[in-house]
Amino acid sequence: MSQPDYYAILGVERTASAEEIKSAYRKLARQYHPDVNPDDPEAEEKFKQINEAYEVLSDPDKRAVYDRFGHTQAPNADFGDPFGMAESLFQMFFGSGVAVNPRGPVDGSDLRADITITLEQVLHGATVEVEVERQRLCEACKGTGAEPGTSPERCPDCQGSGRVRFTQTTVLGTVTRVVPCERCRGEGEIVRTPCRQCRGAKRVRQRERIPVNIPPGVEADTALLLRGQGDSGLRGGRDGDLYVVVSIAPHPRFKRRGNDLVTQLNLTFPQLALGDEVEIETLDGKMTLEVPELTEPYTELTLKGYGLPNPRTGKRGDLYVRLGLKMPKKLTDAQRNLLRQYAELSGVRLKRYADAEPTSFFEKIRRGFKTED
Repeated sequence: MSQPDYYAILGVERTASAEEIKSAYRKLARQYHPDVNPDDPEAEEKFKQINEAYEVLSDPDKRAVYDRFGHTQAPNADFGDPFGMAESLFQMFFGSGVAVNPRGPVDGSDLRADITITLEQVLHGATVEVEVERQRLCEACKGTGAEPGTSPERCPDCQGSGRVRFTQTTVLGTVTRVVPCERCRGEGEIVRTPCRQCRGAKRVRQRERIPVNIPPGVEADTALLLRGQGDSGLRGGRDGDLYVVVSIAPHPRFKRRGNDLVTQLNLTFPQLALGDEVEIETLDGKMTLEVPELTEPYTELTLKGYGLPNPRTGKRGDLYVRLGLKMPKKLTDAQRNLLRQYAELSGVRLKRYADAEPTSFFEKIRRGFKTED
């Protein structure tokens, strides 16, 4: 019985991209998932086919062999895995994915560390320390893995090459393969007396504090690169790098808007109506801010050059001061009377006080001299 085409199962062209294959798989998986179609054996079988097709087509190596050989099966293949023979064929022709020279240099792994800084440190720049746990060459054995005073020996199985060759008879004929030596694990040498400090691992795990230079104006989520500060390489391989990802702690007074800063300042009604000079905190210290007469609430006043520096040009942004109205907690009788007079002079009729006794001195005099008819 012929096997269904994997591309047809997912409903994509043979030239479909990896992203198109993934998108088609997700759509069909949701449609035919057993939880969505309970007690539907056809949907369950379809779901299995979708997963089987995606497992092959999402892997570039398996897809390449599938495109070439299709559903190839050998007499001794595992029929529970219809792609088992194709994978074996790929390994026969292209090897097992091991480096050509297993004894060559091995680069150290890159590492990541996270650090949180303040807005003040963003403004001026800073040098801070980050704690990192990394694999470094063992100082006792200098990375050989052998106890000081001893040396690694050449592997007798591979004669120091790190690889062994064997011939295998398959349905396609005789195939010669070169694979890493199992005894020395491709190292080409074995250690009779492992180093007591690293136990033959050649590297030891160390926790260290590393200084990091924070440039002025750095932005959140920036990854600072420290070359060679990751895991140590082996056999002359380069040391890995350390990426320090920067976060910026929330500030109680300022919010960042690019290279600009925004702050809130609440003033009283007389200050907004009559204008004033007020003292305000900036990242550079205290400054005097001039509030013009008849300034409306929610107005933003600008202090040029009091923001954060541009990390590339060094030019500083601005500080925007958003003005709000600060209401009193309570009013005295004198304050209340003055506000009522202000409302009267402004032509504002306050219904709450429309029938109340006059509070103006002249109004009291005028009513005092009023005669009855």
